Amino acid sequence: MLTLHGSVSVNTAICVALDAAARMGNAEMMRVRGIRRWGPAAAALTLLAGVFQVMQAPSAAAAGCWRASCSGKDPIQMGCDADAEILQQVIEGDESVAVRLMWSPACQGVWAKISRDLDTSPDYVYGTLWTTRGPVGGIEEYDTTGLLADGVAGAYTPMQNWKTTTAKACWNDVHAQYDPMPLRYMVNNPDPNKIPPADASLPAEHGLCTDWS
Repeated sequence: MLTLHGSVSVNTAICVALDAAARMGNAEMMRVRGIRRWGPAAAALTLLAGVFQVMQAPSAAAAGCWRASCSGKDPIQMGCDADAEILQQVIEGDESVAVRLMWSPACQGVWAKISRDLDTSPDYVYGTLWTTRGPVGGIEEYDTTGLLADGVAGAYTPMQNWKTTTAKACWNDVHAQYDPMPLRYMVNNPDPNKIPPADASLPAEHGLCTDWS
């Protein structure tokens, strides 16, 4: 069932509209150029048209940017967190730090989100969104949360255009431009029916990253 502003269902809206139509009189019939139309029913349809316009308005108004215009923008300020989805996430084995690659269907923007346990995480935590922004890859560029300050349990990076970006989200305890997993390398077996591809990546050091997306 669809919901209006999280509280009023479509069925409720229909009942309200029909009830309003019933109170408009004794359901007299009108003739317009030989066509018989029910006056209150027409009024009810008018009310319902207004209801569905209200339903559609919030999604259009929520997004403050779209694709290229989102690059470098704050996902919260742009309203892109309203429909945000987790594309990928990785969590430290002791659950001290989690990093998520986020995206918004409404904005078509992508960003990195970091959260940590203030009691068990390292003293220094940086979050980074690594991206290759050309159509066929290329040089890696980055956006960062910077160093998470004392007492700060989470942060997020600026966005990049999802349409033209390949991205991964990372955290590390070295500095903002440090990539703890600079190589993701899968080796295919000659007979894929027997042995799955082998992960020949360099070991992660001083942090973790999601896969490229």
